[in-house]
Amino acid sequence: MQRVLTRQQQSILQREREQFTALENVAARLDAPAGELETLASTRQQLDEFFLLVVVGEFNSGKSAFINALLGQRFLDEGVTPTTSQVHILTYGPQPAAEQVEPFLLRLSYPVEWLQEINIVDTPGTNAIILRHQEITEAFVPRSDLVLFVTSADRPFSESERTFLELVKAWGKKVVVVINKIDILEDEAALNQVVDFVRNQSVAVLDTVPEIFPVSVKMAQQAKIGVLGKPMPELLQASRFPALEEYILNRLDQQERLRLKLASPLGVAERFQHTYRQRVDEQLALLQEDIGALQTIDEQIAGYETDMRHDFAYRLSRIDNILFDLRARGDDFFEETIRISRFFDLINASKLQVAFEQQVMADTPQRIEQEVSELIDWMVERNYRQWQDVTAYLNQRAAQHDDRIVGEVGGRFEINRQALLQSVGRAAREVVATYDMDKAARELSESVKTSLATMGAVEVGALGLGAILLHVLTRALDPLGVIAAGGVAIAGLFILPARRRKAKNDLDAKIEELREKLHETIEAQFERELTRSTQEIREAIEPYTRFIRVERDKLLDVQTQLDEVSVALRDLHSQIHAMG
Repeated sequence: MQRVLTRQQQSILQREREQFTALENVAARLDAPAGELETLASTRQQLDEFFLLVVVGEFNSGKSAFINALLGQRFLDEGVTPTTSQVHILTYGPQPAAEQVEPFLLRLSYPVEWLQEINIVDTPGTNAIILRHQEITEAFVPRSDLVLFVTSADRPFSESERTFLELVKAWGKKVVVVINKIDILEDEAALNQVVDFVRNQSVAVLDTVPEIFPVSVKMAQQAKIGVLGKPMPELLQASRFPALEEYILNRLDQQERLRLKLASPLGVAERFQHTYRQRVDEQLALLQEDIGALQTIDEQIAGYETDMRHDFAYRLSRIDNILFDLRARGDDFFEETIRISRFFDLINASKLQVAFEQQVMADTPQRIEQEVSELIDWMVERNYRQWQDVTAYLNQRAAQHDDRIVGEVGGRFEINRQALLQSVGRAAREVVATYDMDKAARELSESVKTSLATMGAVEVGALGLGAILLHVLTRALDPLGVIAAGGVAIAGLFILPARRRKAKNDLDAKIEELREKLHETIEAQFERELTRSTQEIREAIEPYTRFIRVERDKLLDVQTQLDEVSVALRDLHSQIHAMG
């Protein structure tokens, strides 16, 4: 074909190849069915083949007989039953020959000169009893450069013919209609009535007026073969076959065939471009829903973190209140103790220590331990509840798409998406099902105990949180040191008020230091636990998040590629139309 092309036509041909290659790449990225890839590849390959005239129609409409009449000999089998069981492609050859090139494609060669420029395809019937026959007929339409549709005058434009022409239209193919068996009609009026009916029906389906040729293939064969092999010109004219021959062999000259050859594949490309763009748009819309779902989960987690920090501050203030009570009792203790009337108590350090522990320390360690334990239980319970909320949301999300038809938005994409959604939901359910709140509380408590123990330089061992706090508090407050300072001052009674103020100030400072250290320790543990729990949730849904991110980037790239193909196809249409 390229030997007869101008430079401009060669450029058009090359650009068409490029668009089909781009569409094949898109099809592969979208996991398109193998049949679509095959159609794209075969249509692209057909660009370099001879002009392809595909003859279609119901079985027994006279397709094979028509081709025989066109060739001038009975090369193909004819009959009232489906005799064509596969696609026959007729090409030129010096001797009749047959070659099986594909499972359902038989190449037949005949010594007919015009077959050197036009190849003809004979297909099984569009309403063949054997379903596979119709399937291979439909699969061959995209490869055609011109579709010659044969209908019968005794049942013109049946429902199956209408359905098939809708398929041909979807591929953007030029159609020529042949009405066969006009010899059965009574007169010219009956013929005109059939032609008008076929024309109106064709326009309704194709949105254009096709060329229509009413013929009698039977009379044409008889006229060409004639009696004792002699042609019968009068009968041939009566068959109206010459007008159809003139169109195929002469009006379809080299320039017109070339124009159809270049224009025909564009319909196939446009159909796939539209199909894939629609598929991409649907997948992006679905991914947008998923992105919204992930944003909802992020908002849930962010809200969870905000609420946790707010509630944590309240719970921490309850520990502060315990320490404030401790400081108030300490102030009262020193106010009552460091005075001259308590001389003998001041010089009895052991008695003073017991009194300090009973009156000031009291149950402070136990109360703090109780608050910390409740805080830990609260953290564990809220973490568990957050997992339940995420799990419930994922289950609801999956349930919304249980009835989605696989392939509705693109086979493998939807399968992968559903599998990931179910997998993430299953993982979340397993976390909830196996969540051991007691174990989580114990582990968190041990972590807090370990952190607090470093404040008092004490080995954790088997000590409980209260015992550790008692040690830390006793060491931090150091009442004996304070009291000793007061005891030294007995000799100078006038300085007792100053010592009392110092003792109270020292106690306040040490309690504040203890409060800050408790805050630092518990806040650090809280933040670590909060970060760990939210991170685990995010890691659980990460496979799905990653899938959405990767798929969205891929689809946006494919969308851009399809837009470029669409622009290129419009430009090619204009260039081909300008060829005349």
